[in-house]
Amino acid sequence: MQIGILEPMGFDADAAAGLSRLGAVARYEGGDLGRFLAPLNVLFVRLAFDIDKEFLKLAPGLRYLCSPTTSHTHLDETALSAGKVELISLRGHRSFLETVRATPEHTFGLILALLRRYKMALTHVDSGGWNRDLFRGEELFGQTVGIIGLGRVGRCVARYCSVFGARVVYYDRVSVEAEDKWRLLPDIRSVIDAGKIIVLCASYNNGDPPIIGKKEVAALTGRYFVNTARGELVDEPALLAAIADRRLAGVATDVISDETGNNRLADWRRASQRENVIVTPHIGGATVTSMARTERFIVDLLEQRIRATV
Repeated sequence: MQIGILEPMGFDADAAAGLSRLGAVARYEGGDLGRFLAPLNVLFVRLAFDIDKEFLKLAPGLRYLCSPTTSHTHLDETALSAGKVELISLRGHRSFLETVRATPEHTFGLILALLRRYKMALTHVDSGGWNRDLFRGEELFGQTVGIIGLGRVGRCVARYCSVFGARVVYYDRVSVEAEDKWRLLPDIRSVIDAGKIIVLCASYNNGDPPIIGKKEVAALTGRYFVNTARGELVDEPALLAAIADRRLAGVATDVISDETGNNRLADWRRASQRENVIVTPHIGGATVTSMARTERFIVDLLEQRIRATV
């Protein structure tokens, strides 16, 4: 079994040892990608590459693609199926995922960062200032937080906000677990209308249309908006235009649409020059603890699958 790790930086040592028990492991360190992929039967990826039909042509012997992610926006699942490549990912492994808290914690951190104007305050001190009156923010206590998508991440964020004394309203298109004190609303627009802080935690499947469209963006006027779900869930041109017109109280996003392809990263960089806009490079799940645990989990799933087919 020939196994490749496409993005080896910081790859967990125990996970790598587990792969070594299954076969010969190679790490991609740059250079000729085709030469690296050609002999592989197993490939471990993260988010830096689009795994599409052209990519898969470079790996004709590939049998398993391992991605420690719940979203598959970087994967062409049709091409994987056509090439008889089995995808092993975190999607659907709910019990395990409930113990992975990196993204909810980052989401909550972004909420506080917007409310307390951390970005401006840090820059102010770095440039030699020391005037707290320039950075009077808002408290989470007593605010209404609207959560769109009350899945694993949304529930954690709702709990964190509740502990801080915020009211929680939410919408999800399916029936979900919720605490009695959280209020279910009938649609996304109702959540936006009710909340001061709107947090997008919904799941995304390739090809889904945005759920935050032009009308929803218009309704965000005067509100804080946080997105750690997927950029594809939002009408980006409408949101960027609203930012340019200073219509929102603040925006924080950890994701952009078509992240590894023809995206609007340059527009987001310009937007992030504004004092009330925070853009982070998809670091929601990127903690040492969570990445190590998810890599080990995927390696265990791979081993189980290989042994089941022997």
